[in-house]
Amino acid sequence: MKRTTLLVLAFTLLAFFLRAYHLDFQSLWRDEVDAIRFARSPWPELIATFTGPGWNGPLYFFVLRYWLALAGSSEFSLRYFSLFFGVLTVPLSYILGRRWLGQRSPGDVPPTSPDLSPQHRPSAFVGVWTALLMAVSPYLVWYSQEGKMYALVLALGILSMYLYRRALDEGRWWWWAGHVLVTSLGLYTHILMALLIPTQALLFILGWPRYRAHWRGWLVDMLCLTLPYLPLATWQMPLLLSGFQTGHPFYPLGDMVSILFSAYAQGILSPLYPLSHVVMAFLCLAGILALVKVENDLSRAMGNQGPPPSTHQEQAQADNRRRLEELLVYLTVPVLAVYLVSLRMPVFTDRYLIWVAPAFYLLAARGLAAIRARSGLVFALVLALALTGNLVTWWTQVHTPIKSDFRAAARYFAAHRQGDELVIFQIPYVRYTFEYYFHDEYRWAEGLYTNYGMSEEEVDRLMQAMVAGYEEVWLVASEMEMWDQRGLVKRWLDTHGQVMDRADFTRVTLVHYKIR
Repeated sequence: MKRTTLLVLAFTLLAFFLRAYHLDFQSLWRDEVDAIRFARSPWPELIATFTGPGWNGPLYFFVLRYWLALAGSSEFSLRYFSLFFGVLTVPLSYILGRRWLGQRSPGDVPPTSPDLSPQHRPSAFVGVWTALLMAVSPYLVWYSQEGKMYALVLALGILSMYLYRRALDEGRWWWWAGHVLVTSLGLYTHILMALLIPTQALLFILGWPRYRAHWRGWLVDMLCLTLPYLPLATWQMPLLLSGFQTGHPFYPLGDMVSILFSAYAQGILSPLYPLSHVVMAFLCLAGILALVKVENDLSRAMGNQGPPPSTHQEQAQADNRRRLEELLVYLTVPVLAVYLVSLRMPVFTDRYLIWVAPAFYLLAARGLAAIRARSGLVFALVLALALTGNLVTWWTQVHTPIKSDFRAAARYFAAHRQGDELVIFQIPYVRYTFEYYFHDEYRWAEGLYTNYGMSEEEVDRLMQAMVAGYEEVWLVASEMEMWDQRGLVKRWLDTHGQVMDRADFTRVTLVHYKIR
């Protein structure tokens, strides 16, 4: 086996270990329980999600249905489905990095040209470093351990971009067909994957006239991609024009960029801030510089001492700049598009753009390759710092409760309930997560939605009716501000009841009242 193949295999095994360790440590949160509920919904309802307004990933739920039937709906089983695709992204990122930055495409400078210094020659190790950074990324590990569609979205995004580049470079019909198929699957796995189409179209325009010979195949490819998108467009476009309130806050563009960089650089919970930021920023900057300038060759051409650059060196400069422009398009266009959409209808959440992350790690991997070509010592130091930051963050993430801990809350309730008490959920939607862990019968009520301006008098009237006939009430509070920013429901219970017990868990609070 080649050394690169062995390294990629080793990094893939490392990725599996990092993702499988403590896979079920975090309690399921409401979105993960939703995945089980939607996947197990009756067939007519599940099929309707492919054209129904607001559905985020109907294809994921469709495929998950069969996985749950095979493996069960335990926390480990649900998340192992994501783990599989999360591990798959490592070899996929290797072939994408090798294709994009690690080897010359047709028409580029011959990779063995004697006029090119080692720093300027392509290296298969760019793909290897990309695979390594993807394998140890705490952010990608986190979403490989979540029972949602984001690991699948990431895998489809990488594969779509790889097939697209092969099609642009070679023009073979099977690359175009594979690209249409994979990208179409992505459209139905997450709605914002639709932004991949204009991003890739811009890559073709940016590469003109280089890809001119394949314009017919490209045009057919783009036309074919519009057909599977039409059922989604019939509800997405009217929803966008209506100014529908999504519940997501609006983020200025600078905040969006900061959030995404922080996620890609340090993950969900980093104890080494700002080390991870500094190291990853340094690698990305090194990658940009490696693609922008060709060592001392250009400086000689500008009048400094030494011979002028050869034709191969000038062409290498053009090739590198084209690759940098393409990477920046891949990295920035989807973010800008989400920002523009959010001006009308806020939709930004960092995980929705997880399929942009490979561009970030490609750039950082190119920086690693450039540093390695200059100094083995500096390369070893930077790589050690990057791995240390990622692994320490990973260790913190997998040992720190972060998600709403309904597993512990349900156990506590089961151990301390007295009998025929009423359970009030605030917010009401967390009842499904609570019932995933609590399987006995009980009486429940939905907490009041007061954020539209409900008065305290109206709260008093509705709460009196809600608790009528009950001597004891439990309040299960999680994400309460989404439903009751002023805390009127809890205030009413505190006023009209005596606190008999209280238990606080990660993002969940249980309070037991005796109503006066």
